[in-house]
Amino acid sequence: MPKRDDPRSVETRERLVGAAIELFGLAGFDGTTTRAIADKAGASLAAIPYHFTTKEKLYLAAASSIAEQVTQRLAPALKVLDAEIYSGALSRKKAITLLEESFIPFVTMLASRESEKWARFMLREQAAPTEAFEILYASDVGRFFRNVIHLTAIASGDVPGSQTARIRGLTLVGQALAFRAARALSLRTLEREDLGPEEIAAVTSSIREHIRLLRYL
Repeated sequence: MPKRDDPRSVETRERLVGAAIELFGLAGFDGTTTRAIADKAGASLAAIPYHFTTKEKLYLAAASSIAEQVTQRLAPALKVLDAEIYSGALSRKKAITLLEESFIPFVTMLASRESEKWARFMLREQAAPTEAFEILYASDVGRFFRNVIHLTAIASGDVPGSQTARIRGLTLVGQALAFRAARALSLRTLEREDLGPEEIAAVTSSIREHIRLLRYL
């Protein structure tokens, strides 16, 4: 078997992680066999213990891969916003503007084809959190949520970190998540086969309308 840093070995590992994300998302940890993952990846069964030692470690590697991909999507936008988000002089008006801007990359990510496989995996972690949930939350998933909650508090004139601000922030995020978590229902309701640029723009616009209402609280 090639050394782990050999390009062929790296490619095999990546295929195994990709197959694991898809199959764990569809059938869960207990419902997915290492044989099925190896077959899906076009790899030998022995490749899994070679690269990951155990099925459990492969599962965590799948979570880490999702976290990395989410970070690639959100990090550039969050980096630009971070300096202003935690400014002590942040006004309600500015907080609302930043909050509106922060949802653009988030909604775009959720609507992407790539996120479909991540979403199934992450929804299972929502239902029954494991160590993988901590990996996901430690990524820019958690960073985005924390930013939204902080901005929501400033925008609504509430105390940052309060339960009210947390609930309001989660409510805003939930509006975007609904189009991924309830994708089939969303598409049926919208009478669409997919969420295209027009639908993504409409979703973002609707959330931004709700954000602007925070100024009246």
